[in-house]
Amino acid sequence: MKKLLVVGLSALVLAACGDTEVSEKEVGNVETTESVTNEEEAAPAKDVDTIDVNKEVVNNANMAAKLVKVEKIVDKEWDEELYRVTFEVENKTDTTQTYQAREVSSDGKMIDEGLLTMSQDVAPGKKADAVLEIQNYDGPLPEIKNNLEMILHVYDEDYTVEEDHRVNVDFK
Repeated sequence: MKKLLVVGLSALVLAACGDTEVSEKEVGNVETTESVTNEEEAAPAKDVDTIDVNKEVVNNANMAAKLVKVEKIVDKEWDEELYRVTFEVENKTDTTQTYQAREVSSDGKMIDEGLLTMSQDVAPGKKADAVLEIQNYDGPLPEIKNNLEMILHVYDEDYTVEEDHRVNVDFK
């Protein structure tokens, strides 16, 4: 009885998805089920303005960092906007390092620390993208037009390496 009930409910659920076709593909001895919608999925309504920088900001015995790009992303579907600042960082030590953004400002005005997100761990001898996101959920986004200044704070798990590097990049 339970089995019949489960089969009946499954049929109802599948019937309720009227705009969905289910097709089966056989791959080797494994069968997979793929769901295909009749309507094409629309790409998210996002505008991205990118400033390509590609500027080395630090290169010493412990680490290297390059500011790759600054993107302003406006997501119209979710009514959100943010800045994404991408650094390529390299850990030259034999311990894991953490990269963080501190004292961020643009065009002579400090950006509230509560709007910032950036903390990237990098294993010894490895590279990674450390991404600073600046997003305001409760009001307007601060503008980044002419320059970006910040401190790139780097430390390892034992605090044997702890460095602050001033980053100052003009876009105009």
